[in-house]
Amino acid sequence: MAVEKISDVRRDSYWGRLAATAAAFSLFGFGGLVLGLLVFPPLKLIYRDSEVRRRRARLLVHHAFRTFIGFMHITGIYTYRFCDEARLRQPGQLVLANHPSLIDVVFLISRIPNANCIVKASLFRNPFMRWVVSAAGYIPNDDPEKIIQLAAESLEHGESVVLFPEGTRSVPGRGLRLQRGAAYMALRARVAPTLVTIRCNPPMLMKDVPWYSIPLSRPHFQFEIATGDGVLKLQDTQETPLAARTITRQLKEYFTEECVA
Repeated sequence: MAVEKISDVRRDSYWGRLAATAAAFSLFGFGGLVLGLLVFPPLKLIYRDSEVRRRRARLLVHHAFRTFIGFMHITGIYTYRFCDEARLRQPGQLVLANHPSLIDVVFLISRIPNANCIVKASLFRNPFMRWVVSAAGYIPNDDPEKIIQLAAESLEHGESVVLFPEGTRSVPGRGLRLQRGAAYMALRARVAPTLVTIRCNPPMLMKDVPWYSIPLSRPHFQFEIATGDGVLKLQDTQETPLAARTITRQLKEYFTEECVA
């Protein structure tokens, strides 16, 4: 008789977690439609000032994402812990994080009341999310120079910007590949980033893995938050390709070391 490996055993209410995950994804899509069709349109009538309207929309997204994260936690899909999450509530931060899971941005925005972020341009055509990303004034990722400029302006206005320097989710077993956009944003805005290391064990919602392929045991998300002052040297640094390459290398070294810790 074949001996079943411990690592292959479904644990922690596997089938219940799978059903809850299906419910969570349905809830996410339904919530996007409700916000976009019923909640956000009245904001245009209530708040004439576009900046005020964006802040209110982002606050609504913040609370909606916090509720969604809570739903996934309460239903037993995962556990999670933020270390020193109060730092994320400080305004005007460039929040840089590694990107192991599909819901990383949901976690981060659920902790940042006035978060701007760079999102896929395709989301502005997505029937579930187009109204949400438009009302919140998120930045589409279709023009690199425009992204950097809009992000710098957002930081100057005291908004926090969330960005994953990899540009897409990490691939397990492959070294991190960071783009230079985050470095240029930091240089242009003269902001030392807030660095967030995200760990998920066992991995969940990875790149190229369907939502229904859930881990055999319940995952745990850990968020470690640190300032970039001791990692990146921005003072008196000009916005040049050499400086951007140097900062990108420093970010890669930092996240690589933290992710294997």
